[in-house]
Amino acid sequence: MIRTKKAWFAGILLFLAACTQTTESTHIVLQKADENTILSAAIVSPFTFEESVETTYDKTTIKTVLNPMDNTRTGYSWLISKVSEGSVGYTETRFRSTYDSEGNLLSKEYIPNSEVYYDGKPTIYQYGATVQKGAYFNARSITKYGYDCVGCYIGLDGAAGTSAGIRLNGTSVRQSNGTWLDGITYDGYYVVAADKAFPNCTILEISNHTFSGMGLTSGVPFLALVVDRGSAITTNKLDLFVGSEKNINVVTNKRTANSKVTVVGFLKWTKNGLGERICK
Repeated sequence: MIRTKKAWFAGILLFLAACTQTTESTHIVLQKADENTILSAAIVSPFTFEESVETTYDKTTIKTVLNPMDNTRTGYSWLISKVSEGSVGYTETRFRSTYDSEGNLLSKEYIPNSEVYYDGKPTIYQYGATVQKGAYFNARSITKYGYDCVGCYIGLDGAAGTSAGIRLNGTSVRQSNGTWLDGITYDGYYVVAADKAFPNCTILEISNHTFSGMGLTSGVPFLALVVDRGSAITTNKLDLFVGSEKNINVVTNKRTANSKVTVVGFLKWTKNGLGERICK
């Protein structure tokens, strides 16, 4: 009887030990499977994320500042040029976009407190410029003259010369190809005398003016070519050729000051096939 009880008790212990081992093994397998599942999800995500920046510009015009000449400028005290380009203020805002595995946009969300504002800058001009494209001056006066002005020399051909060699008379101008054209223009440019600071054949744009007649319209900018000088035409003064002194009012002008004169280019001072001095 005692042996039978011992055998029965030993059997129960073996059964319980077997059950306990099986339970632990199952638990380990499940735990490993769970770990593998989490690891796979971390490596292969169905979503991608991307941050972007959007810029919003101020709806204001860029301010302009005109500074006086200083010791950093080596040009003419009455001539102005641009020193630096301005810009408007703007705001940069960040967003977070979510895409699916095929690259389709699922959502786009504003990132709170991500705005950064950048101040605008004025465009700066300054006196003391050299003669260059874009340089300008406000004319102290633009007067008118004819080929038969006091001090103008009229040759045997009945025409007067200019410092650049362009010849003029009361009704026409000799063009770069050697032919004469009725009117007061040379190759499409009006003719002016200017300060020696401007090389012969400098192209000027004259705006904010009140000239009318001979193709000129008050307020409409026109191009003029520097081909002449004058003892009284210095610094920020110009003299516009209008034909003859006897018919000086063929071009009218309500005011002589405050027109804007801008350097827009340069032609070459050379000679044509006839040996005549020209701007081309």
